[in-house]
Amino acid sequence: MRKSVLFSEIIALVAILFGFTAEAQIRKTLFRFPDAGEYKVLKADFHIHTVFSDGVVWPVARVEEAYAEDLDVIAISDHIESRPRFSEKSTDHNLPYDLAKDAAQRYGIVLIHSAEVTRNMPPGHLNAINIQDGNELETFVNQKDLRDSARIVEALTEAKRQGGFIFWNHTAYPTPDNRSTWHPIHQRLLDQGLMMGIEIVNGERYEPIAFQWCLDHNLTILANTDVHSTMAQKRSIDGFKVMTLVLAYDKTRESVMDALQNRRTVALWNNQLIGRKEHVAPIINNSIKAVLHNREGRLFFEYINESGFPFILDIQFLPEGFRIRDDLPMKVNPYETVGYTASMQDKIPTSLSVKALNIWITPTENLELNIPVTYIKH
Repeated sequence: MRKSVLFSEIIALVAILFGFTAEAQIRKTLFRFPDAGEYKVLKADFHIHTVFSDGVVWPVARVEEAYAEDLDVIAISDHIESRPRFSEKSTDHNLPYDLAKDAAQRYGIVLIHSAEVTRNMPPGHLNAINIQDGNELETFVNQKDLRDSARIVEALTEAKRQGGFIFWNHTAYPTPDNRSTWHPIHQRLLDQGLMMGIEIVNGERYEPIAFQWCLDHNLTILANTDVHSTMAQKRSIDGFKVMTLVLAYDKTRESVMDALQNRRTVALWNNQLIGRKEHVAPIINNSIKAVLHNREGRLFFEYINESGFPFILDIQFLPEGFRIRDDLPMKVNPYETVGYTASMQDKIPTSLSVKALNIWITPTENLELNIPVTYIKH
């Protein structure tokens, strides 16, 4: 009994020490997208771990990392089945959320109460986000074999009863051949409404087949870091950003969950966007501007990127009588303007037909679109 009390006292003390960060200096690296029509483009990571499972970072520090990364939404999803970081285990699976929620409010981060249900494959690991009580999920864990999947349907049914949104994590793990396979249990979970999305990107790994499954089965597309180390260490290993872009009406938990339920998400991985055409198209359409300047008959064309994401554009064909360089794809870096000399005959171009080489609407197909051209006579 004294050990349990002592553990609670230590947790409370550390929570206080790590919670007094109001005077700390945290530098935020801006990474922004303009609104995509009626939606805000929120940056989210729905799969992160803390010391309360097999991570190495305190929950409040995860919030501070999210602020520094310019994320809008995070879900701390510690494992229900085990907590190897503590020799004296806490029995409260809601503690990571409870410790982080004040910091999330301070830094303007939407924090969603979550947990990872971690079982053998099949079905593997699944995240349940927007739950109310993680402790209820432990009821369905076989204490003699923590990864036993026999009661997975019961566990996910409870998560759904609490209002949880459930998605399948890292579809190729844990498997002996390191490959993604759709098993009968996954079809059962889908049919029973117990699997609403798939994590097609986990850290450095993208699974094209999982993207196709999302398209085939009308599931939500997700990309998450699954970070266990510090975010700085994770970034140095991966070398690029990983996140889910959420097309939400506003920056609230309710609006984020509405977007997830209605599949308004895009995966961002390795400077690529992966998603349905109706979701990726408004992101680039509102990020890239094309402007043709006419200064006393001298023409100059500009691509203007108003986002923090690089776009690689390949012109498919030019309007009749209009000429700019089109022999090579053009990379327009974040917040950058790229200009070309131009010429035209009598007709002013109204749009350019381009293929975005780093935007995918199927595993093998890039987005093609017409970018409106604004003509300015100075």
